[in-house]
Amino acid sequence: LFIAEGNYLFPHARISVFSVKGEFLTSFSHQDMSGPRGVAIHGDNLYVTDTDVYSIFHFKIATDFPLIAKRGSFGQQIGKFNSPRNLAVSNNGDVYVTEYYNHRVQIFDSSLLHPRSLTQQLIDHPQDIKLTADEVYVLCDDNRCVHVFSHAGERLRSLISRGLQMQVTFPIYFCLDSAENIIISDYFTDRIKIFTKAGNLITTLGEGGHLPGMFHYPRGLALTKELSLVVVSWNENFCLQIFSCL
Repeated sequence: LFIAEGNYLFPHARISVFSVKGEFLTSFSHQDMSGPRGVAIHGDNLYVTDTDVYSIFHFKIATDFPLIAKRGSFGQQIGKFNSPRNLAVSNNGDVYVTEYYNHRVQIFDSSLLHPRSLTQQLIDHPQDIKLTADEVYVLCDDNRCVHVFSHAGERLRSLISRGLQMQVTFPIYFCLDSAENIIISDYFTDRIKIFTKAGNLITTLGEGGHLPGMFHYPRGLALTKELSLVVVSWNENFCLQIFSCL
């Protein structure tokens, strides 16, 4: 498990590495990192967005995590960023990046070159992104919506059902299970909420608090290969919780 730590809540900017059981293994940083946010892995390649320096870092997963490339700077042109948030990597190695204030998703090749926009349509404050073989899921917090696109950029559907709108207040991270159910961390309600791919609420996990099984501002989410759910929240300090198979 690779977790980005940085911004005003942390006195450092680094990537921490944990086992799937939650055991701390190591951490690393780079002198140019300031506010690492999103993390994605493809093979032995690790990609990290940094909202403070408007860049993407490409590291090799090895003993010393060498930096392969750093791309990006502030701007609105393709290849530049304004608050890059999260990212995902396709099966062929393309890197998809959400940009919160440029209202778009950019796509790069595995070397972070040849950028292009997923679609010419504006995407309202995109936060997180996940990929399937055929589709691109983009979570937006302003309208509490998940937009679904083809990899060619065609908008296929938008999950703006009453269930999603009424049950989520401020979604910032999500993941997909094997059935493409949508698992969302709802920051202000201190809960994890699970929806069908049609946007209908299935169940809610947790409640506000600092005890095991409770959340205080839940943020990052991930599913392990064993389908255990990993949740990162503040809980007075940094807290990583792992839940058994859903």
